[in-house]
Amino acid sequence: MPIESDVAWYLDVWNWLAVPTNAVAFAQVLAAIVTAFATIALWHVTRILAVETKVLSSMTSRPFVVFSFQSSLAAAEALDSMVSNTGNATAFDVEVTISPALPNGNGSRDPEKEESKFLVSLLPPGAAIPKQGVMSRDVYEETFSVDASWSSSPNSAKRERIRYNIQPQDGFRAGWRVKGDHQIAEELEKIRKLLPK
Repeated sequence: MPIESDVAWYLDVWNWLAVPTNAVAFAQVLAAIVTAFATIALWHVTRILAVETKVLSSMTSRPFVVFSFQSSLAAAEALDSMVSNTGNATAFDVEVTISPALPNGNGSRDPEKEESKFLVSLLPPGAAIPKQGVMSRDVYEETFSVDASWSSSPNSAKRERIRYNIQPQDGFRAGWRVKGDHQIAEELEKIRKLLPK
């Protein structure tokens, strides 16, 4: 008996759909349901995209401060310790702490000084400030711990921070690509003296 009633129900539905006006009505209801589901899915995807865009926008419009070693223009065997803002906004109240302390220019170290600390009140985006020169022979194989912190507005209690380890050899180019103008002028002077008159 249940099988006959199911078959009868299917036949009733089929006969109802055979009427052209009913088939159009059913197609309209089905299209409305599909459109509703598609609208909900589109809203969900658009909401996710809006949240991700907001996060990306905030990430790309913030300062980001790093400390690094770079070959110096002063001499081929020298390194400059640099505080750089690689972000897209101005960094304020920058504090960089390097441990162990950097050696003096002559290679000596102060036994009472455990860390070097650099303070910069304002660092525009893309700016890099050399803080202390060191000779590569004095620091080449050492590993330094860097703790850099900064804020996005002056005197703000909210600060961003990054901690990492760095080796001076990562930024050392042995002066081949960074000869200063005065060194090039000296080399040209030597060549000029060697040429016959």
